Amino acid sequence: MILLLRRLVCLLVVSTAMTTHAVANEDEIWSKNITPAWLDEHVAAKRASHTRPVPRLSRTQVWTNGLARSDTQAFVPTDFDRTVGAKLQPFQDYNFLVGTELVRSGAESSVVSSKASWEAFLKRDWQSLGVTVEVSTAGFVDSMQNGYSQSISGSMEIPFEIPLAAWSTQLRLSPSMNLDSVSGAVGTGLLSEIIGETRLSSQSNRFRSDLNVRIGYGVAPSTRPTASARLELRIAPNL
Repeated sequence: MILLLRRLVCLLVVSTAMTTHAVANEDEIWSKNITPAWLDEHVAAKRASHTRPVPRLSRTQVWTNGLARSDTQAFVPTDFDRTVGAKLQPFQDYNFLVGTELVRSGAESSVVSSKASWEAFLKRDWQSLGVTVEVSTAGFVDSMQNGYSQSISGSMEIPFEIPLAAWSTQLRLSPSMNLDSVSGAVGTGLLSEIIGETRLSSQSNRFRSDLNVRIGYGVAPSTRPTASARLELRIAPNL
């Protein structure tokens, strides 16, 4: 019984001492001046840094035409049209552009017209087959004509081998379709080309020269078939 009383007395003494120490520490905290240094030492708080997004204008295109009068326009009886336009790519991961254009005619009436345009294009490479496919579409709405125009075009590049050393050749098929809502005309066409390219210079030369040869044949329902041939020589510094 005496041992039990001693234990109770010891527990009361220890609890009283702990309470007194806690109260003393609390009084010490409230009696001190709270400074930034004291907060850094006693309070672990995470300061969130809110970074503002930086505006990116790399997907914006702005152009003008005819705003500054040149010396050659002084000899022309009629003034040139003045144009201001802009295009924007709203989505970074998609090749889709929307834009607008203001045109002031150079005639005496100085009529101001506007256009709204859109563009989209897609490119896919099938490395296993060596085939490249491109599809693009563009259109605009004209306030003067009260109509819209839409065009769709594409191309498919198919490589093939010919018995010519140092030449890379391919077959390109380019279908196209145009729609004009004002006249109601729908135009289609297909252009097939054989493209060959070779490098005439070596790696040690200061300039790089490439020879490009194209032979094409185009067909369309409303026109006669057309044949074309093109020879192009490109010379550029060998960087």
